[in-house]
Amino acid sequence: MDPSPTRLLAESEFRRLGGGKAEFRLDLGLPSFEIARRGGVWLLSGPTETELLYAVYDCAERFLGYDFFEPGTEDFDPAQVRRDLSSGVLVPARRPLLRHRGFIQEFPFDPGKTRELFDWMAKNKLNYLLVWMKYYDELPDDLKRYAACRGIVIESGHHNFEYLIPLEKYGKSHPEYFALRPRGGGERELPGVRHATRQLCTTEPGLREEIARRLLAYAEKHPELTRLGLNPNDGFGWCECARCRKYYQPDDDRKCRVPTPGKPYFFAENAYDEFIGAVAEKIHAKRPDLVLDFFGYVNYSSPAKNFRLTRGIAVELANYWRCVQHDLDDPACPTNRGFLRDLLAWEKAKDGGELLIYEYYMGINFYMSLPLLFRKRMFDELRFYRDHAVDGVLTQFQLGHWSVYGSNYRFMAAAARGESFEDARARFFSRRFPGMVKEAEAFFDGVQAVVDSVGGCHIPTPASLFSRIKLEQLEKLLPPARRIARKIPHLRPAADLACWVRYLIAFKKLYDSEMARRITVEEMRRFRRRIARGSGRRIFAFPVQGYLKLWQEDIAAGRPCRFFDVDWPSEFRRRAAEAAPAKPSR
Repeated sequence: MDPSPTRLLAESEFRRLGGGKAEFRLDLGLPSFEIARRGGVWLLSGPTETELLYAVYDCAERFLGYDFFEPGTEDFDPAQVRRDLSSGVLVPARRPLLRHRGFIQEFPFDPGKTRELFDWMAKNKLNYLLVWMKYYDELPDDLKRYAACRGIVIESGHHNFEYLIPLEKYGKSHPEYFALRPRGGGERELPGVRHATRQLCTTEPGLREEIARRLLAYAEKHPELTRLGLNPNDGFGWCECARCRKYYQPDDDRKCRVPTPGKPYFFAENAYDEFIGAVAEKIHAKRPDLVLDFFGYVNYSSPAKNFRLTRGIAVELANYWRCVQHDLDDPACPTNRGFLRDLLAWEKAKDGGELLIYEYYMGINFYMSLPLLFRKRMFDELRFYRDHAVDGVLTQFQLGHWSVYGSNYRFMAAAARGESFEDARARFFSRRFPGMVKEAEAFFDGVQAVVDSVGGCHIPTPASLFSRIKLEQLEKLLPPARRIARKIPHLRPAADLACWVRYLIAFKKLYDSEMARRITVEEMRRFRRRIARGSGRRIFAFPVQGYLKLWQEDIAAGRPCRFFDVDWPSEFRRRAAEAAPAKPSR
């Protein structure tokens, strides 16, 4: 039998990276790859050919002098080449902590950067990518094969109600598919005309049939896919027809309201989970091999009381607006208590299906490159996930701010494979900050100290951080950042640290000026020009300028910035948890 593309890739990559003589062996008895040497020859073993590829990249980083910190780079340091290797097992096989490990892509594919991304995922042993259907449709076949060769499973889905049932196609022929909202006099309106999210009526039987038909047709069009997502559009706007209202819980102990007066915040898991179960049953009647993924998110994050997570169904539970100052299972944290309760409820609901965590180790785009360091806490939490029947962890990411959050992605990849925090930390600092390890450690400890100084719970939005720290705290970070950047100008994130700290200082000054109501449009223009000049740095994700443009419009109109008052999501979480606080079992 001819070698597979993955096997050929593993062998060619080992030659390219200067590994020398090697034997590759499939061993189904191993839980993961193993790296050994016998008589000067490398012996790379693993239960799958993807694990053999992982062995190549692990060997390259541990012994051959390479470091794969960010997509598109392969940093080589000859001083890191190990030449004193003895015979025997150098890296024993270790069962991965979590089966699914990967990214959530919130932006269109770019051909060149996509290849770099898929390469980076394989080099860091990530095997899962969740993308929007509208973006997957644009992915060329050669890049699909490129991902598959590297062991990457792609789920096409995300927020896709509008993709599957577009108003333009179904609005006139099937208005009953769409969410209804009350009008004066008891009448109803089709909110797709006025409501941007265009949600659907999940209790409508005909809609369930049509969604199942559309998903099956999509799977037939894309036979390479094994997982499809089915999720409401992002935001609120849930249907309020008489049938749907019977499923909601607006008057229980978790009752909250969104900032717009008079609009109730429905907890919609009963209607949504029944909808998912019904659609999954229809799909699996014809395609039992397909996995249907769905979200546990915002106001549908808990499982319905009698819902079972059966075979072929997978929930992706989103820790949206979580507190980053406390462990997820810290009973003293009122914000995270709700997330913990949901996690334990989904663990109890598992009955052959899968539970994945939808994380935000880059924060979200709205966090705007503010400090967010997940280090030891991440390793502890992923072990906690493993102990509570979690099958995988996925995180949102942006290529544009890799210098700010790239270490989080690296640590997540290491933690999900079961590596120790101490080993991952030592490798990160020694390879990214050669000759300045102590200085770099002190700098990042200083960043964490600024965040810790806010006290209590912290969701790292601009208002949460800048309202509770002093400008001098950020200014103290600038001299060490400059020293590191000058000493290591060729390596990220070291090269970008000074630019990042200057951005934080300028942002803090603008925030203080906004709170004093003395901010000017010209100040904002200068700030936006500063960011534009730093576009070559991997500090700013592309949505940052969009948020700042909105802020500039508010300044010009003489009104307060519209996105600084965003503490309501954490208030939802606190109130949701008050009814039934969860007890951790770590």
